[in-house]
Order: sequence, then structure tokens, then C-alpha cells
Amino acid sequence: MEVVVNPAGLTESCRMIGFVHGPGFAEKPPAAVTCALIKRRARFEPARDAEGQPVYGVYRTWISYTIDNLTNAKSPDQVDLDVYVAGLPAGIADRARVAVAQFVAADGTPGACVAAPRTQPLATETLSPPLARAACKTLAGSGKLAVITDKAGVPVATTRRLVARFIVGQSPARTKPAVP
Repeated sequence: MEVVVNPAGLTESCRMIGFVHGPGFAEKPPAAVTCALIKRRARFEPARDAEGQPVYGVYRTWISYTIDNLTNAKSPDQVDLDVYVAGLPAGIADRARVAVAQFVAADGTPGACVAAPRTQPLATETLSPPLARAACKTLAGSGKLAVITDKAGVPVATTRRLVARFIVGQSPARTKPAVP
């Protein structure tokens, strides 16, 4: 799911960006109910720009619905960008993940990019300044990203937390972000 959060920390919009169906569920998951709950009850810390000012942010996560042991559907990897490299720094495992904060202009042009502001990475991520710089460099050369709009449909500048996965080996195709 993807939630656009305004500079006041309030939900502007909510949408499902993908579905994984398992046995025991109706054809459509309860997306509308989930978004209604998020809009009504969720509270967010606003994203910040490079100067620390509140800006629009995009929050993406996977939500899993299960019915006892009936659901064996697996969530897809929560990765926005695969970066293929010849090697990684000592102590960094293949398929290492690093999170970055990517500032994006209202027209989708990538701006400043830094390691995501987090004192501790998620269990699936590593804190690595060299990998964060490499992810930012790849994003800078990737062209425009998706344009995000406010409630009125006006394009807005955003900060997006993106996760890059570093894979040792040759790219099957040119590295390209799958950022919505």
C-alpha cells in the first residue's frame, strides 16, 4: 500500500499498489477498508526536505491478511531498486539492502539523496554510507520518478524512503528503479 502524507502529517491519499492472493480470500482484498482505517486513524511524522522543513512524503508498506493457516501467500520483496555490482565492501553480504531518502521535485525529477535518517536499520537492511551513495548515484541517473499529487491533483515535491538491493553479478538488463 502507498500513503501520501502531507507536511502536517495527515493522510492525503491511500492506494493499494499490489496484491498477493492466497487461498481463503475473496477475489479483491479489503483495500478500501484498509485505506479508510489508515485515513481515519494513522498518524505520521511528516517527511523532511534537505533543509529539515516538512514536505509531502510517500509511505509504502506491505499489509498481510491471514486466516489461521489457510494463507500461504508470500509478500514480494520490499525493494525499490536492484543495483548490480562487481563486488561489495568487506563485511557486506550479497543482496545487501540500504535505505535512502530521495527528494523528488514536483515534476518527478530526482533531487538530493542521502542515507535514510534512521539510527538503526530494519532487520533486512544495513547501514552503509558507500552503498547509500551508490544507490543515490543510480537513482540520480534513472530519469524522472512518478509524480505525486495532493488532494487537489496538484503535483508536489516529496521525500521518499527507497530501498536498494545490491546484487553481485551482471545485470540481466540495465539497472532501472521500479519506483511507483
